[in-house]
Amino acid sequence: MHEIAQALVIHYSLRRPRRIVTVSGRGVRGIFPSRKSAKPAQFESLVEEMTLRLLEAAPSVRSIATQPRVFEYADGISQRRYTPDVEIEIDGADRTAFLEVKDDATFTPDSKAAARISAALPHLRQRGHRLHIVLRSDLVANDLQRQLGLLFRMRPLRARYRPDIDSSLWDPENGSTPPADVQQQWEDAKRQCDELLRRIMKRDPDDLLAVTTR
Repeated sequence: MHEIAQALVIHYSLRRPRRIVTVSGRGVRGIFPSRKSAKPAQFESLVEEMTLRLLEAAPSVRSIATQPRVFEYADGISQRRYTPDVEIEIDGADRTAFLEVKDDATFTPDSKAAARISAALPHLRQRGHRLHIVLRSDLVANDLQRQLGLLFRMRPLRARYRPDIDSSLWDPENGSTPPADVQQQWEDAKRQCDELLRRIMKRDPDDLLAVTTR
């Protein structure tokens, strides 16, 4: 991969991340009732909703923030902006990472989305940030999403956000437990989500991007 000049500067912008607009018919948008997100966990597509299910069930994920921050960086004479889809904090010291969620059907090596991430990635790395790409094919490779959908429909809804609870429990606010078979399904789903997330985070984003000379 061609190195970008070290003189290029990236910084956190004072701009607020873009807000999700009212549903216009162009996609599925909404709020996921996450116990791991201090602010409403917003999604703009089914793929993003599936990703939030994965992160909510994965015990290693301690916190979730959607549309977390805007990065601005100088690229030659151009000023560019980049907003990751999700920021997560996972178990372990200094284990924060950003996720970009994409549908394989539109995320091709020559797509605008790939070019945008390819441009931002060196600058994020320069600042010590990690970015991972989550694909729809990662999320639908087995029956996990159907299982998660059923479990979250049965699981008690979250109350007011509390950072002090163990969000991996079935009902961390009230301590209730489901029937034994449902509890087993919940434990199996949590294990599968952690395993899938580890596989995604071990993958080098460059392997999914076209690297071109700028």
